[in-house]
Order: sequence, then structure tokens, then C-alpha cells
Amino acid sequence: MIRFFLLLGLVLALVLSSPAAGQTPDPPPTSGTTQQPTADPQIELNLISLPTTQSVKRHHGYFRLNHRFARDLRLGDFGDLAADLFALDNGAVLGLEYRFGLTDSIHAGVHRSTEAKTLQVFGRWDTIRQGGSFPIGASAFVSTEGLDNLQDARQPALGVVLSRTWGQRLAVYASPTYVDGTHLAALEEDVDNRTLYVGLGARARLRPSVFVVGEYSPRMSGYAPGDPMWGLALEKWTRGHTLALTLTNSFATTPGQIARGGTPDALYLGFNITRKF
Repeated sequence: MIRFFLLLGLVLALVLSSPAAGQTPDPPPTSGTTQQPTADPQIELNLISLPTTQSVKRHHGYFRLNHRFARDLRLGDFGDLAADLFALDNGAVLGLEYRFGLTDSIHAGVHRSTEAKTLQVFGRWDTIRQGGSFPIGASAFVSTEGLDNLQDARQPALGVVLSRTWGQRLAVYASPTYVDGTHLAALEEDVDNRTLYVGLGARARLRPSVFVVGEYSPRMSGYAPGDPMWGLALEKWTRGHTLALTLTNSFATTPGQIARGGTPDALYLGFNITRKF
């Protein structure tokens, strides 16, 4: 286990490397210079897999690529991992997503995962924004997904997302979510075939354009195989893009997949890439 955190620490050191803090700060940007990082710690529509309350602007788009290498990093010794280039030589589970802003607070999207050809369509209403008399932000979402491109095992879901930010440094989230049809092999009516989970997560700013992200999704009731899904990520924010290096115990990217949890004692390397336009 130590070797994985050594690898993550090396990546962290490379990302955070910068001139010493005692040096003179860069001058303010002028026309033609690169856009400065946002002051809002809410930079993304998702944490790793869990939703946030950030909106898509009206008639704007959002694209997301999720990539999870299929090799469990906890299997084998260091030599085995090195021989497989730390999982890069193995297969991967991919997710592709597109969202479109219908208004400044309502957007719709579609997500496709290569895991069992899962196809999800969803909509979200970012109804309350933090500020003034509102100490939190709030969103509501509905979703349906199914295997084999929505042809099998449909799983409708609904949930809310609550957020709270503190200055420029920290944003925390809670997203209670109900999913029906989560037991994909259920053949009898008395088999528990629904799940209620609460997604918990946070995003913290380490440097103006570097963030660390964590999430955890305990199941509160219903069908709950495996372990609760969890994930850690190191993010780099640039103008319109976000790149995240992830460590998770699951390939999950949709509510139904999150409800079914993660693989016990597993650790998967991956990354997310997003683009707003």
C-alpha cells in the first residue's frame, strides 16, 4: 500500500512545484494573458463521480471523460505493477458524458459507460445558489439508466445535492439519492431491489489552480453489496478544462453503479478530463 501513496506523492510534488513562496508574486494579468483561476472553490459539476451544485450556463455545453484502468493496484507485488506500467497496460472502463444548459439553472445530459454498455439520461435543476439569505446551495436531479444502451435493467433515480462553500478554499457536499432496480439479478418480488445512499464529498484548494477531492457514498438502506464507493483525486484547473488523477475502489459513474458500491479492498487508478464551452 505504501508504494501507491509514494506514487501519488510524486505526482503531487510535480503538480505543486512552483517558485518559492518568498519570491515576488506575478503581476496582475493584462489583456492577452491567461485567465486567472476562479476564486470559487466550486470548479466542477462533479467531484469524482458524485454531483455538485455548479450549473451549466444557458446554451453552453459540458463534456466529461472518465477513465478507470481495470487492473487492481493491490494485486501483485511492485514488480508485477511495474511490468504492467502501473495498470496502463491493462484494459479500462470508460465513461463519456455531455450536458447542455437549457437555462442558467436547468441542464440535461447523457452519459455512456462501457461497463455493461450502461446508458444514462438525466436532468438537473440548480434551484438555490449560496449567498445573501441562503447559507447553502441546492440542486435536484432525476435520472434513468439501463444496461445494453437502456434496453435492460432500467434504474430510475432521484436525489438532491446540498453544498456549502467557505471562502476560496473549501466546498463540501451531501447528496441523498434513491435508486430503484439496483439488484440487477433480482427475480423475486421479495428481493430488495432499491437503494438509498448519501454521497458525501469535499473539494479543497491547495494552490490557485490545484485541488484535492474526496468522496464517500454509504448506503443507508436497501440493496448494498460490496463496500461503499469512495474516491480520492488530485485536480489541475486550467482555462475551461479540469484534469483529475483519481484513486477509487469502483468504476462507478452513474447513480445505479454508485448504489451497488465498490470492490472490497480494491484500488483503481484513473483520470477524469472535463471541458466547458
